[in-house]
Amino acid sequence: MTIRTATIPTPKRSTLEQANFRLVSRGWDALVKEMGYADATCFVMLLNQGSGDSVKYFRELWKDASAKEIYQKMMARRQQVGNK
Repeated sequence: MTIRTATIPTPKRSTLEQANFRLVSRGWDALVKEMGYADATCFVMLLNQGSGDSVKYFRELWKDASAKEIYQKMMARRQQVGNK
């Protein structure tokens, strides 16, 4: 189930910008589905502050890992959680 917010007309984007927009949109939908609008909004606001515990947490968690390594760890964790 995909939860969509209102579509906002936007200017033409490059391919990379379009891909990033789709990724952010999918992420927002996942957050809203799991947490609801209020908690998802609070979570994003915490991350957007650019400092604080959440940013420090993610920096420490991923350190020097590549995007591929992060993805592999996330998928492994997803399988662990799914098997419980």
